Amino acid sequence: MPELEFDHIDRELLNMLQENAELTYAELGKKLGISPSTVYMRVKRLKERGVIKRIVAEVNPEVLGYRLRSLVFVSIDVKKYNSVVKELVKIPQVKVIYDITGEWTFALEVLVRDHKELSELLDRVGGIDGVQQTSTAVVLRVIKEHRKVLPP
Repeated sequence: MPELEFDHIDRELLNMLQENAELTYAELGKKLGISPSTVYMRVKRLKERGVIKRIVAEVNPEVLGYRLRSLVFVSIDVKKYNSVVKELVKIPQVKVIYDITGEWTFALEVLVRDHKELSELLDRVGGIDGVQQTSTAVVLRVIKEHRKVLPP
């Protein structure tokens, strides 16, 4: 994939949207010194180029009762890769699935309400045909969670 070109306005627009996606095009335009219609066209172009995947609300899971975050490492029979993936993506508590190198095939980030729900989730993952082994690490605290990405 060829590297995309970004000017200082694109960079600052991406920075502002990642800090506060509630800003209107008028507010963004005022801060950037451009018209709201120019902001709209730039955001549209960034979406079309695949730079902005989507603009969403960031929800605090703890406020909704999801107080236990864990990493689940999974090794599988590689001949059953596709069927295992198909089952993993169906599990609502599995928030992220990484295909990784090393002794494990996947690293899952899971979010559950309590230890009972985690135990049930691990039983479900372990019961998937093709899953050979799992190892779980409970997250004690999040020291850094920063999803902002800006072009070089």
